[in-house]
Amino acid sequence: MTSRAADLCAVLALAGAWYFVSSSVQAADGTGDEGQKRREISKDVIHAIAGSVGSALSITVCYPLETVRTRLQVGDTFLKGCNSIQATSRLLKREGLRSLYRGWYSLVVTLMIMNFIYFYCFHTLRRRVGDFLIVSSEGPANKVVVDLMAGYLAGCVAVIVTGPLWLVNTRLKLQYVKFNKQDDKKPNKTYNGILHCLYNVAKDEGLLTLWNGTVTSIILSLNPAIQLGVYEMFKRRPLMAFAGQDVEHFFNALLAKFVSTIVTYPIQVIQTMQRANVNESLSRSSDSRFNRVLRLYRGLESKLLQTCLNSALMFVAYERLVNLLSECLAAR
Repeated sequence: MTSRAADLCAVLALAGAWYFVSSSVQAADGTGDEGQKRREISKDVIHAIAGSVGSALSITVCYPLETVRTRLQVGDTFLKGCNSIQATSRLLKREGLRSLYRGWYSLVVTLMIMNFIYFYCFHTLRRRVGDFLIVSSEGPANKVVVDLMAGYLAGCVAVIVTGPLWLVNTRLKLQYVKFNKQDDKKPNKTYNGILHCLYNVAKDEGLLTLWNGTVTSIILSLNPAIQLGVYEMFKRRPLMAFAGQDVEHFFNALLAKFVSTIVTYPIQVIQTMQRANVNESLSRSSDSRFNRVLRLYRGLESKLLQTCLNSALMFVAYERLVNLLSECLAAR
């Protein structure tokens, strides 16, 4: 499939989702349980579209930081001893601007699919989990607990569906990177796009390789669960309401992502190395305990900068798009 064909599929998928929302709203003009269910589903799809488009916009701005973070995590020999700024400067001088956007297209496709699934499942499951806890406890459910449970379950569904796409993105981003001196003698394995990489990895390394790192991904579903739980908590207890909605959403998302990243970062390092097929040991016998911990947090600086900024921009775009799409539907 060419990139144009993939673009067309993405546009058609979003257009189909929007048509579904519009037709559901028109069918839900009446009253009754059926109309209420259709309205709820329509709202879930609106959140899914907004999350999908918002993630694509934000990652496009922040993608160079994502590239630097990945290469620092896997121990790229060319960037050894560099911080984020030095690594960016080296890559620009040696490999040019294009190297900072290597694998961008596959990541955008992956993120749009993942966030569509994630936000749809989150808002659907939040209602179901909330109803279940109300019935089981015979009282009001704790909203933070509901958000964490729904966020984790939605994350598990999303990572299982998109696991092969994440592996492809990592391989595309790192296909010219040398991890050690022995790699200098090996010919580069090159991939020409998403489907070519999927096919070749499945053919050469086995179909199950496409889900390398999925176990850690399921554990890492805690990351978006914590992020969304903290974000929704801040929305219910606004800290910066005086600064305007966009600024409030920006800082709420920034703080929420900071907390979730610090908690789950060591697992992310292990997952990235699994997907990149790097066999480096994280616990060398000569290392002190402190150095072993530090190795699990390498690349954290660029990760925090990239992921917090990306999350903040994404949620600003997400909230704007939710409001815009809701107003468009209300006007129909």
